[in-house]
Amino acid sequence: MRPPILLFALLLQSAHSLQSSPPLAFVASRASKNCGGDVLRHRQQRTKQYLSDDDEEIIPINNDRSILAGESTFQKYGRPSDINSDSFGPLLPIAEAVDEVTGGWALTYADLHPATPRTTIGQAFLATNIFYAAGGLALGVQGDWFYGALTELAGIVSFIYHYSQLEFGKNRSEVRLALLVDYFTAGAALICGGVYMVQMGIDTIPIDALLTAVGASVCLALCWVWEFGYPYIFWHSLWHILSALTGYLIGQDHLLSTGG
Repeated sequence: MRPPILLFALLLQSAHSLQSSPPLAFVASRASKNCGGDVLRHRQQRTKQYLSDDDEEIIPINNDRSILAGESTFQKYGRPSDINSDSFGPLLPIAEAVDEVTGGWALTYADLHPATPRTTIGQAFLATNIFYAAGGLALGVQGDWFYGALTELAGIVSFIYHYSQLEFGKNRSEVRLALLVDYFTAGAALICGGVYMVQMGIDTIPIDALLTAVGASVCLALCWVWEFGYPYIFWHSLWHILSALTGYLIGQDHLLSTGG
């Protein structure tokens, strides 16, 4: 046991040091992070943070606000300012035309933070492109190598685009270039499927193909409503799955109708 006079001296020294130290409540709060039943509460309050681009506020990345609420990239950052020859090369005239016609919207893309190609959610999102590969391969084996190849190509370019989207983050010209190419390949597959539908007659299309087409369209539309983070990943993953299934069903029905 310490002598009383020494204990009194220590108390005086402690009182003096508190005058130039943080408030006691703050010290206690910091200390409580490592003990007792308040650990979880303090960890939630002191979760890792990042600064928004305009440095106006600090937004916790692991709370409901950042995951379930937000605004689209186009609403937040506006029209792209990096559409130039350095970014798009020979595709610049097409990029400028797309940007002009859509008022800058078409070449913006969702910020998927905090997901990356190395997180479980990011990897699961990228894996949904395998449905294009499976559908294209199945169509090719059954005899429609043209539509099957378009579907395969759309899946490959989609993977590259979304990988760069996850890897580079927001407002990067590399991602815009991949997005532009994705428009070409996805558009080619969609146009081919549309031609098949016209050839067969809309009234002869199987109900399951119509249902998956409607479901895919709804999911794609919701991607533009929630064009950020986890909500976008969820809806766009469903778009990948349902659109790939729709393409396969239409291609298969076209093969049956033509005797392929």
